[in-house]
Amino acid sequence: MPSFLMSLFCCLFMALTFSRIDVAAYPTGAPTAACESMTPEHYGTLPSNNPCPFEVILNQNQTFSNGSVKVTLQPSLPSVSFKGFLVMGFDKVTDRVIGTFQIPPSYNLSKTIDCNNEYENAATHKSKDPKQSVTLDWIPPEGYDGEVIFKTTFVEEFINYWVKQLSGIVKVVASESATPESTTTDVTPTQLPLPDVYEGCGVSKGCIATPDDCVDSKTCSMMATYKKLDNDHLQLEIYGEIKGDEYVAVGFSTDSEMGSDSVVECVQYRDTLKAYQSYNTPQRNNQRLPSNLQGFVELSFPTYVDGYIYCSVKHPIVFDNNVGFDLNKPYYLLMATGSTGKDNIQEHSEEEKSGMSIDLTKDYGVSYFKESRVLKQLHGSFMVIAWLMAASTGVMMPRYMKKTWVGKQFMKKDLWFVYHRALMVLAWTLTVIGFIIIFIDVDGWVSESISENPHPLIGCITTVLAFIQPFMAWMRPLPNAPNRYIFNWAHMLVGYSAHILAITCIFLAVEMDEAELPYETYWILTAHVCCYVGVHVLLTFLARRNVDGHGEMKDDNPGLKQASLQRQVILVCYICIVVGLGSAVIAFIAGA
Repeated sequence: MPSFLMSLFCCLFMALTFSRIDVAAYPTGAPTAACESMTPEHYGTLPSNNPCPFEVILNQNQTFSNGSVKVTLQPSLPSVSFKGFLVMGFDKVTDRVIGTFQIPPSYNLSKTIDCNNEYENAATHKSKDPKQSVTLDWIPPEGYDGEVIFKTTFVEEFINYWVKQLSGIVKVVASESATPESTTTDVTPTQLPLPDVYEGCGVSKGCIATPDDCVDSKTCSMMATYKKLDNDHLQLEIYGEIKGDEYVAVGFSTDSEMGSDSVVECVQYRDTLKAYQSYNTPQRNNQRLPSNLQGFVELSFPTYVDGYIYCSVKHPIVFDNNVGFDLNKPYYLLMATGSTGKDNIQEHSEEEKSGMSIDLTKDYGVSYFKESRVLKQLHGSFMVIAWLMAASTGVMMPRYMKKTWVGKQFMKKDLWFVYHRALMVLAWTLTVIGFIIIFIDVDGWVSESISENPHPLIGCITTVLAFIQPFMAWMRPLPNAPNRYIFNWAHMLVGYSAHILAITCIFLAVEMDEAELPYETYWILTAHVCCYVGVHVLLTFLARRNVDGHGEMKDDNPGLKQASLQRQVILVCYICIVVGLGSAVIAFIAGA
């Protein structure tokens, strides 16, 4: 049974290590990150090998470069539908993405996205609702002459999708008609100066910014200000550093985590500056509202000067944005920046969140997004010491070390048992303390989808299993008692289960935004698991060389002392390795 658990342990962690960093499906459309591969980021899945039940229909096989082609996506079989798609036109010779899609804003089945820093050259779904047919207008590049083929990825269900399905070929002929020269004179609008967003911070308005202490030096990369205008409205200012088609956005959150948040966006797209409202769904997808809510008004024209964007808006205090919000109550502030598309902002490249909730109608102080991470760092460090170091060494003692220090005792207890008990008590103590610490840090249980983040649930199960272990040991029967084998099996199963779940939890923590751990942490954890399993295999092999026909160690084996020395050397080397690997993980945690 222990060997089976060892194998399960290894397989589980290797699978976790090479799993995805982002477990992500995109019900509101493919992200720009999918442009190159056109492959959905659906964890644990591969494109279907079955024939694709969907097809791309073109209304013509030849057009002029000043014309258009209607591209229709539809099922080729009855009674099937697709939920998602991504389609682009490619030059048949160079395989370069060309042309643009035109989709009316009112069309609720699809939208355009910008791939490879070119505008509207791809189209994707707007929602995950089942679709029987989607028709798009594709416009060739001006003066283009060549053959075009469309590649489409269809998503039927999370596990069923087909990548880069090919259409027929369209021959595009360069139009002979010349484009008329414009008789109008280009007028460059007067660039409005940036207001002094820092003026009044901490006196007449509240300000929250990043990095730390940037308000006094006026060097903030992102900043939001707020003050109460009247009983029904706030003034919000959004300011930040961007490059090109990007945004700076502020979200109002009840729990400091992205999901179910009302968002105000300050956006530059194709040299157009505008403020929008949007909503972060519980699945952490951003959806821009078709129109801004009543009471939301731009107080001045948005401005972009020298790489910084600025928006000032009047915002209702009490409003309904998918769910009800009342800004008379304290809310956490989220702030982010990243690239934007025509219809919605893309995944953030930088994000911040306030360390505590803020009363936007009264708290006119100056604060910074950087929150204290001491409790999270202590929680992570304690769990690493408990399970990567103490427990992984402690479980070796009863299985392999009973005949290693024969005749040596401490306080009338065999040394292997003394070491085992000390290490497991250390693991138990740090686990309980770490469990309490994280609950204090997050103010109790945080409601979150288990499928999205199983770490809290698995952590609670691990703690419960670890907590009952010493009480089971306290009630163990005498060594020669007839029911002793029941205790041995129960103690082993609970211990190994807690150990496996604990290491699983540490793996899952790496991908959590709150942990801020680098990808290299996965490789360190994988090295730990390989070392752990390897030592178990090696010690098992050595043990079987020194057992009699009944599976007991031979007391009269002339090689017993040599085997004891071998086990001690292996144990010392193992301890050095796991302490080194664990220390590396703790260094990552401390530096996060």
